[in-house]
Amino acid sequence: MRKGLRIALATATGAAVLAAGAAITTVTPAYAAAAIAEIKIDTTVSFIPPSGSDSIPFVVKVNSPYVGSKAPDIKAEFWKEGEATSSAGHAASVTALTDLANTTPAPTPPASPVEVKGSIPVSSSDKPTTSTGKWTLKVTVDPDGSAGPVDKTETFEVKAATRVTSANVDPDPVYLKSGKEVDVYAGFHLEKFGDEKITDVRLESKDSDDYYSLSTGLEADDSYHDSTSMDYSTSTGSWQLRISISRATKKYSFTKAFQVKKSGSSKAKSKITLYASPSKVKKGKATKLYGKVYRGSKAWSKKILKLYFKKKGTKKWKFVGYVGATSTGKYTKSVKPKYDGYWRTTAAATSLTYGSLSNIKFVDVK
Repeated sequence: MRKGLRIALATATGAAVLAAGAAITTVTPAYAAAAIAEIKIDTTVSFIPPSGSDSIPFVVKVNSPYVGSKAPDIKAEFWKEGEATSSAGHAASVTALTDLANTTPAPTPPASPVEVKGSIPVSSSDKPTTSTGKWTLKVTVDPDGSAGPVDKTETFEVKAATRVTSANVDPDPVYLKSGKEVDVYAGFHLEKFGDEKITDVRLESKDSDDYYSLSTGLEADDSYHDSTSMDYSTSTGSWQLRISISRATKKYSFTKAFQVKKSGSSKAKSKITLYASPSKVKKGKATKLYGKVYRGSKAWSKKILKLYFKKKGTKKWKFVGYVGATSTGKYTKSVKPKYDGYWRTTAAATSLTYGSLSNIKFVDVK
């Protein structure tokens, strides 16, 4: 072979090798498959709002979500209690990742895992059938590469909404009289489904900045009773009982409207009956005190009464607690007396009604 031919052949062979090398470098490199490492739902606020709408936040940790500098498509859907996950879910919001391919030059994708934030919408109409409902969240990550989309499902609890029931202001309306104070009673029941705390209770005017602060303590059964006195200088018009409650990071207010007026209306008489069953009990056992309160000839609806006890052989009556009458004027209270003694209930006077004392019942403790 002539020298020139060998040189030409070597040159051609080298070109072929270089060309083959160039072809290898243009093959799309393999990337790690995307994987959802964790879905973390903020269960401290996973409860139904008492009114309006709110959201339950969550965070998704995704390993290797990028294909090169291409951002993945991330979607989330959820199912409420009782809904089949085989059907289409409700859309949850997810913060999209930045597509690095649109940036020049394209930066290096962030290290794994990448955190993606989202939120699940919830409203007061989403009422669980029990105090706690089971919901399901599904997150899907599509890296838009050779590997298909991946998903992960998480089941979590959604608790019932905080509720205030039986809110009552007595009397309503409040009638103010010159030179006298009027006792005004407030009561309600707090239905707790979490770590609810009462932060403020007040009677406040809706037409001015006039208000009366009340205590924030609950009875053992989560009921509330307190009272204040209004004098003749109190603003008249529309008022409301406002109850402020905190639950985790959320704050809610519940209100009950009533009226304050000035009048010289004549008062009605009141009457209370009291019974004890049984009237003889062993120490540590309960007896039921019950009866009915009247205003005039009709039931005194939702009147707050005071319960008193006097130990046998003593002269002083001791205040035991409050007991609320129903809308039909009936009331009941279970007590565990330690000593032989006498029981009675009282109804405080209002601007429209005279106060009264019940009959006295003796309970024998063996």
